[in-house]
Amino acid sequence: MGSAVRVVATLGVVVAVAAGVVVAKPWAGGSGAAQAGPSASAKPADQVVTANGIKLAPRKLTSTVSAVGTLTSNESVALSPEVSRRLVKVVAEDGARVKKGDVLFELDAADLLARQNELSVRRKLLVIQAGRAEKLHKEGISTEADAEQASSELELIDAQLETLRVDLSRTKIRAPFDGKLGIRRVSAGAMVTPATVLVALEDDSRIKVDFTVPERYAALLKEGGRFSFEVEGSPESFEGTLRALEPRLAADTRSMLARGVADKAAPVMITGASVSVEIAVGGTVENALFVPSEAVIPSVGGHAVYRYEDGVAKLVDVEIGLRSASEVQVKTGLAAGDVVLVDNLLRLRPGANVKLRDAAAVPAAPSARTSAEPTR
Repeated sequence: MGSAVRVVATLGVVVAVAAGVVVAKPWAGGSGAAQAGPSASAKPADQVVTANGIKLAPRKLTSTVSAVGTLTSNESVALSPEVSRRLVKVVAEDGARVKKGDVLFELDAADLLARQNELSVRRKLLVIQAGRAEKLHKEGISTEADAEQASSELELIDAQLETLRVDLSRTKIRAPFDGKLGIRRVSAGAMVTPATVLVALEDDSRIKVDFTVPERYAALLKEGGRFSFEVEGSPESFEGTLRALEPRLAADTRSMLARGVADKAAPVMITGASVSVEIAVGGTVENALFVPSEAVIPSVGGHAVYRYEDGVAKLVDVEIGLRSASEVQVKTGLAAGDVVLVDNLLRLRPGANVKLRDAAAVPAAPSARTSAEPTR
């Protein structure tokens, strides 16, 4: 029994000593870690981040609204006959230039010409009869009623001849204005009706641009305003003037139809072509500053950018204005000549050391016009 007590007491001492060792170890280890911590890792401010920077340069800004439009000719018509007759002569050539009044097609008018000859002969006879009746009336041989009847019959023939001349004029299809013909749709010998399209005629001496703008921009458009546009497939930019605005919005799209006129016509301006339109709205800012969109990051105050100052990144709150596809206008917070960091932003922290990839930041390319929309 005494032996058992001594064994238990011995084990208790051993356990107590072991526990003391375990408790003491963390204290010793913690002190070592605290001493080694600063030398194991560098401070963020001591790290050097390599990044690209852009030196801000002021430039002229004109606020614009973008739209998609369609080119239309000054005048356009699909020529059709007014009467149903057989086509006997084709003068129009595919793609030919014509003048107003040129005869393009002729319809069969044989019956009308025969009728005209008949009425002409009858008129000659009635002229003689009317003269004789007037003479007899003056001599007192015939009554006034006889003279008036002869005169009325002559007037009736004249009216019939005038109607016939109108019918004959409809057998010749003429160009209503100067322009260029399209592709002829019919050939001589065809039976045509008012529903038959003979050929298209386009007056391309002046090109119109029709486009629509959203309801929120409708009040900004003014007749006489300037706009620029690019034709699909052509790198060249053209200018024009806004001529007319639809007096009401389209109920289904809540947009306004506008029509402008190009300053000059060009071969690439084909009727029906799609165009990208930029309409100048609002005033012009002479010294606007822009930064790439990727340089702007969210901040507590709204938006911020990293400005490069003496090798250090400084987080600066900015107020942004107009926004384009690749740039953002900075209204406040930056000045011309400032260098803004544009990449490696996830590694940057306020006060971080920065090394620019180039010896000097590259200034932003100047632009006379920036297409942009208000920031929401």
